[in-house]
Amino acid sequence: MDDEKLRGWLEQLHAELGLVDTPDEEEAARLRQLAGDIREALGRGDDREGQYGSLAASLREAVARFEASHANAALLMREVIDELAYMGI
Repeated sequence: MDDEKLRGWLEQLHAELGLVDTPDEEEAARLRQLAGDIREALGRGDDREGQYGSLAASLREAVARFEASHANAALLMREVIDELAYMGI
């Protein structure tokens, strides 16, 4: 997958995270942090490893936490993780 498609997935995931409504403040804080990590990755330059390396780890952790409560967001996270792995990140 090329960077443009990956960026599209990340933008879609960022939008999905903005739609998630949770009464649990700790979970909401984690979702905000992940959304911030995505914004930061999207704002970086062409250094793939620097741009996406830490985000991949954050997404792997988030999938485990949110899979049951936020299925759509978790599905998008898995898609991004798979594409980052395909890119060698």
